[in-house]
Amino acid sequence: MNSKALHIFLRFICVTLLCILYYWIGYRLDKSSFWLLFSLYTTAFATSYYLMQSGVKLKYLIGLSFSLKFIFLFAIPELSQDFYRFIWDGMLTVKGYNPYSHLPVELMTTTEFNSESFNVLLYDKMGELSANNYSNYPPVAQFVYAFSWQIAGENLLLNIVLLRCFNLIAELGILIYGLKVLKKINLPKRQILIFILNPLVIIESTGNLHFEVMMIAFFILVLYQLSQNKFKTAAVFWSLSALSKLMTLMFLPLLWAFFRKQKTSFIKSIQTALSFYIIVGLCFAGAYFIFWDEAFIGNYQSSLGLYFNNFEFNASIYYLLRWIGFQFAGYNLIAIFGKTLAFLAFLIILWLSFRKKKIDLKKLFIHMLWAITGYYLLSTTVHPWYLLLPLVLSVFTTYKYMLIWSYLVILSYAAYQTDVVNEKSLLITLQYAIVIVSLSLEIFYPKSFNRS
Repeated sequence: MNSKALHIFLRFICVTLLCILYYWIGYRLDKSSFWLLFSLYTTAFATSYYLMQSGVKLKYLIGLSFSLKFIFLFAIPELSQDFYRFIWDGMLTVKGYNPYSHLPVELMTTTEFNSESFNVLLYDKMGELSANNYSNYPPVAQFVYAFSWQIAGENLLLNIVLLRCFNLIAELGILIYGLKVLKKINLPKRQILIFILNPLVIIESTGNLHFEVMMIAFFILVLYQLSQNKFKTAAVFWSLSALSKLMTLMFLPLLWAFFRKQKTSFIKSIQTALSFYIIVGLCFAGAYFIFWDEAFIGNYQSSLGLYFNNFEFNASIYYLLRWIGFQFAGYNLIAIFGKTLAFLAFLIILWLSFRKKKIDLKKLFIHMLWAITGYYLLSTTVHPWYLLLPLVLSVFTTYKYMLIWSYLVILSYAAYQTDVVNEKSLLITLQYAIVIVSLSLEIFYPKSFNRS
C-alpha cells in the first residue's frame, strides 16, 4: 500500500471511528462510567486532531463536523440534566407563569402541577439544586425554551430535538461569520476547526444542549459588525448575546480602547462608546422588562448570587484558598473568597481595558481571551461547557492553551461516578497544572510557539 492510499485508509478509519464514538456517547454511555467516557473522549479528541492536521480539505471537515453533530439528534442527554429545567422554564412561560418568580419546588405543591405526569418527570429529573432555585437563564434563552414547548408540548424527545436544532443553527452562524472574521484579521480559515470539530463543543452543545453556542453566535456577529465599523448593529447583537447567556457582559469595558482605535477624534470616540453602551443597556432593560414583577430583582439576584456564595465545582485557585480557609477558620469561607475572587477578576478586566490607549480587533480578541481565562481561573465553578466561550475566542488568536484545556476539562466528569457529586482532587490538580504551565509557556516563551 503506497503512502497516499494509506492516508486515505487512515482518514476513512478515523471518520468511521468518530461516528461510532459519538453514537456510543450519545446513546449508550452512562454518566457514572467516567473512565469509559474519558477513553471515548480521548480517542475522539486524538482522532479529530489527526484529521485537522492530515491535509483534508476544510470544506470536507466542516461537513464532517456537522454530520457528527447530527448523530446526537434523537439522543436524550445523559451527561447533563440541565435541559429538564430548560423545558420546565419554557412550559412556565407558555402557561403564563414568570420563570423568574416561581420555584419548581413550590409549584409542585399545587394540584395544577403535581397532577401532570410530565411535570413530575421534569421536576424529578432537573435535580434538587435546580428545583430549589429560581431560574437565571436570560430572556433570549427563555424565548427559545418557550418556543420549543409551544410546538412540542409534553413530548420530551421533540423538545430535545427542537432545542438541538436551535444549537445547530447557532453553530452554523458561528461557522459562517467566524470564517469572515478570520479572513478579516488574516488568520487561517482552518482555525475554525478548533471550535466546530472539537469534541467538547459537539458533546456539550449538540449533545447536552447547553445554550452557550447561541450566546457565541450572536457574539461572533458582534465582532464581525465591529470589523465593519457598524457599531449600532454590533450593540444590538451584543445585547442578544448577553441576553442568551450573561458572560459576554464582562467584555464591555474592553471596548473602550477599541473605540479609541477608530480614525476619529477623542470626542467622537467617546460619543461612539456611549451610544454603544446606551443601546446595549436599553435592549437589555427592554428584554427583562417583559418579565418584570415586584419579586424579580430579589429572585434574580439570589439566583446569580449562588455562583459566588454557594456553587463550587472544578475550581483551581479557589480550592487552594478554601483549603487554607479550613486550616485557619475550620469551615468553608466561600462567601468571602467567592466575592473576593470575583472582584479580583473585575480588576483584571479593568486593567486589560485601560492598559493600552488603542487596540485593534486582533488585540481585542486577545484581551477578551485573557479576561475570561483570568475569570475562570479565579472562579468557584467551571463546568466543561463554560469553556466554549474562551475556546472560540482562542480561534481568533494564535494561543493554543484553550485547545489543551478543552481536552483536560473532561476530567471534571469524574465527580459523577456516584449519585453524590464527589470531585477528584488529584484529577483537578492535574488539569489545572497542565493548563497553567501551557499558558505560562505561551506567554513567557512565545518563540517556542512560532509567535513573536
